[in-house]
Amino acid sequence: MTDGEEGWKGRSILVTGSSRGIGRAVALELAGRGAHVILHHRANPGAAEGVARAVRELGGTADVVSGDLSDLTEIPSVAREVLRRAPRLSGLVNNAGMYEEASLSKLTPRDWERTISLNLAAPVFLLKALAPRLARQKGAAVVNVSSILGLRSAPGAYAYQASKAAVIHVTRALALELAPRIRVNAIAPGFIRTDMNQDAWTHRSFSRQVIRETPLGRWGEPEDIAAMVRVLLSPDSRFVTGETWLVDGGKGLR
Repeated sequence: MTDGEEGWKGRSILVTGSSRGIGRAVALELAGRGAHVILHHRANPGAAEGVARAVRELGGTADVVSGDLSDLTEIPSVAREVLRRAPRLSGLVNNAGMYEEASLSKLTPRDWERTISLNLAAPVFLLKALAPRLARQKGAAVVNVSSILGLRSAPGAYAYQASKAAVIHVTRALALELAPRIRVNAIAPGFIRTDMNQDAWTHRSFSRQVIRETPLGRWGEPEDIAAMVRVLLSPDSRFVTGETWLVDGGKGLR
């Protein structure tokens, strides 16, 4: 096994949407292993700086960059700032995303376009901007965050489901194009207790239903996802690419 601190020293990894939730947990997990993390946020500098402080308390190093990734014209400037702060970038976690619950009757073109842009287009165009630099580093790896709803269907949230399903397919295609220099995998979280879905896990009856339907008997935590992301970025997964890893406590089995 090579996933110890020595395997992370000198590695810089960008985590998008890392001011809270899964992104925050991923950043802290990687920093705790010795990686230098680039924390990205859209409009919450206070929270991002709070994560940076937490990273430093762990003995790690962090830089903060900002930008609205749903606006594809901003991606080149975000990428330039990332590379300025991390010239030896070796990892990317495409975590930033949004969720719209809208039923078909309430779905609007604006909601559809914004969700598809952030959840699907942004990871592709950000990787396009960063790939030449990533390819220079030994062991470069990318993890795209999809969802259980990219693999299992449910009523509503159509733009979200479409974007997360497409992320899985695009991950496979990118893995083919970028091999052997860059590995690209995806992770599909199940029901995770994050700020974004707080209404769901604080709703008593729905929360209990999720627990009943999950073989491991609980909601997931951001740290459960962070641990799997860390494995996929590490040298221990050096022969793994183009795969999507479902981390859902077994809920998808039912």
